[in-house]
Amino acid sequence: MSRPKGKHKGSIYWKNLSIVLLITCIPIALISVILYYIGTDRIGMEVNKAHQNQLSQSIQHMEDYLSNLEHTVVRLAFDRSMDESLKQMDFIMEFQKTNELMRSFTLMRESNSLIGGVSLYLRDANKLIGDEFGFQSVQSEDDRKLLRSLLEKERTIYWNYSLRKPGYSDTLYKAIVVKLPGGQMYDSYGAFILYLDQAKLNTMVQKLASGEGVAFLINENGDYLTTPHTNELSKEELTLEDAVRSRIAQEDLRDHTFKFDWQGQSYTVSYGEISKLGGKWTFVSATPMSQIIAPVTSLSRLILWISLFGLTVGLLLSWFASNKIYDPIYRLKSLFESSKPTRSDEKDEVTYIENQWNQQLVEQQTLAMQIKESIPTLRESFLLQFLQGNLYTHTESELIDKMKQLDWDAEDKRFAVMVAQLHGISELGGKFSERDSQLITFAASNIILELCSEKLNMVHVINFQDLSVGVFFVLNRSITNEEIKAVLNKLAHDYIAAVNNVLRMKVTIVTSKISDSLVDMPNVLEQTRKALRFRDLHTSNQMLDMNQFMIEPNSAKHFPSELEREIVHAVSLGLEEEAVRLIRLFIQELQGDNSTELMVHQGMMKLLGTLHDTIIKHDVNMYALYEGVHLYEQLMLLSEPDQIVDWFQYKLIHPFIKTLSMTYDGNLREVIDKLLVQIKEEILMDVSLEMYADQLQMSSSKLSKAFRQIHGTNFIDTIIRLRIEKCKELLCKTDMKINEIAELLHYQPSYLIRMFKKSEGLTPRQYREKHAQG
Repeated sequence: MSRPKGKHKGSIYWKNLSIVLLITCIPIALISVILYYIGTDRIGMEVNKAHQNQLSQSIQHMEDYLSNLEHTVVRLAFDRSMDESLKQMDFIMEFQKTNELMRSFTLMRESNSLIGGVSLYLRDANKLIGDEFGFQSVQSEDDRKLLRSLLEKERTIYWNYSLRKPGYSDTLYKAIVVKLPGGQMYDSYGAFILYLDQAKLNTMVQKLASGEGVAFLINENGDYLTTPHTNELSKEELTLEDAVRSRIAQEDLRDHTFKFDWQGQSYTVSYGEISKLGGKWTFVSATPMSQIIAPVTSLSRLILWISLFGLTVGLLLSWFASNKIYDPIYRLKSLFESSKPTRSDEKDEVTYIENQWNQQLVEQQTLAMQIKESIPTLRESFLLQFLQGNLYTHTESELIDKMKQLDWDAEDKRFAVMVAQLHGISELGGKFSERDSQLITFAASNIILELCSEKLNMVHVINFQDLSVGVFFVLNRSITNEEIKAVLNKLAHDYIAAVNNVLRMKVTIVTSKISDSLVDMPNVLEQTRKALRFRDLHTSNQMLDMNQFMIEPNSAKHFPSELEREIVHAVSLGLEEEAVRLIRLFIQELQGDNSTELMVHQGMMKLLGTLHDTIIKHDVNMYALYEGVHLYEQLMLLSEPDQIVDWFQYKLIHPFIKTLSMTYDGNLREVIDKLLVQIKEEILMDVSLEMYADQLQMSSSKLSKAFRQIHGTNFIDTIIRLRIEKCKELLCKTDMKINEIAELLHYQPSYLIRMFKKSEGLTPRQYREKHAQG
């Protein structure tokens, strides 16, 4: 938002303008004076230093070219392919190798711009190969002497600053001679000759001279390596080069930079040495001092003009800056006004902004209070997810940080859980129905939350919706284990008393172990809930402590197998009421002394498995009969005996008996019942399934299936059971020997003894002695 024109400017604006004028103009004036009197010399020194740095970089650039040339020469001298086989090489017949050799010369020349040409001289073959003229024989005697003289030098690699090319007599070249083979000073069979490109060398050196200055290159003998620059308009440049060269050669100059006066003008001379390939070159550059300090002189004048201009601009900027400083104040005021239905006429913008800011702080505090009030709900949701194990990917530190965000400090704390299970809803005499279990659980969770809030600060109550509640405690590490146990035990006693008095129900409470790790608490809660299965069914209210909890090695419990068989038989006969009566007796047998809920559940699971097998034997589709329900899972959710009996009656037995009665008509059942009576009367005869099937005029398979589905056992097992009963009767009422009884029952004596012991757990002799004593 820009400030509208014509806006009234108060005292704040004029104060700001005065301050900005002082801040802007006075420093500019001081800086201008300092720059003019002090900065000029400093700038001159920096310009000269920059000039020297530029020369140094240029010399280094040229030295890099020479280093590249040196590396090329050394590789060439010791190249294994350049052996003495070149002496016998036929350059015409071995055209391919010749072509590759000439191509390598071309690549060598192109790799370094200082190389103007490459030639290979072979003494015995009297051949000269070059990248410019191909290969040829040396015709002239002068050329042969010249080339052979190159091989007579003692050094393997050396410079020749005035070498004539064979076939040319008018031009001398600077060249590098590399004798072959490399590393031998005598008896060389040939040599490489690398000619320098004089024009390229001149150009490279002259680039280092600026303006009216000169630059040249001399060797260790003081001879020019670059062509002296001549100009018809200024002949003194050549004289200047000679004078500088003489000064460097005659005097022992230690510094690489010195001043040199020549014809009324001062020059700054810089020189440096480059040692490559056995040669010692000196690079010299002479630049007029007037040319170097020219920028400083012009800069000094420019500083004065800039200072005056800066002062003027400072005044304008002061006015502009004052407006800009005032703009934020106006924009902030307008921002507050835009959120209000009416504009304020407050003249003092600062006072207005202050009032509005205080109002915003009040609104912010109100919002912070609302957020703080919502934190408990967010914390409840987080803890529910965490304790259910849904945040298993989080680390300890991540969980602690998250709880800190939710206003709980769980760092360096200890943790514990308590689980309570309510029992006896069926004993309330109809006061509560099964549908009221969630309401009862809600009331129980409120009771324990109220009791915990009186003694502990960080407590979370979990409503499991199944007559059980859990409590998660965050405890201070300074409290000892004994003190924590005392607090939790007192809390458990108070909760049991409150539930007994208010809800008229029994309670089992399990207290977990005290843990130092927050991330382990979901597992601790799960283990604590599992411990509820070990409650004593004969005790109304119980307290279990996981710190002292252990499964006692009770003596082996008697499993009511006989009742189990009777229940199966009643179910198979379709006697629902009888089966339910027997199931109640079965539970009472399981609830013997020192029995726990887990033991009762295990026994009922065994009974469910037996009934499950019986139903399958009757060829009943379990999935269709029970609509895909997981029977074992439903049974595990029940804890009250009455609930378990009702579940067996209405969820398991009744649907099966209803289906069974629909499958078989009454006539077939009557026939099978009469057959069973006949079998009991004829048990001492040699009876068989086929015999009775023929008598009833039906197939043996149909009779076997009907017998099993109606009575729950197959024909053979029934015959064996009846004969065992007959054997028991004969053992107790007669003095017949075992062999005689076996013959009467149509069994082998050994088979009868084995079957009898399997059924009764005793041999026939032991059974007779036991009942004789009775």
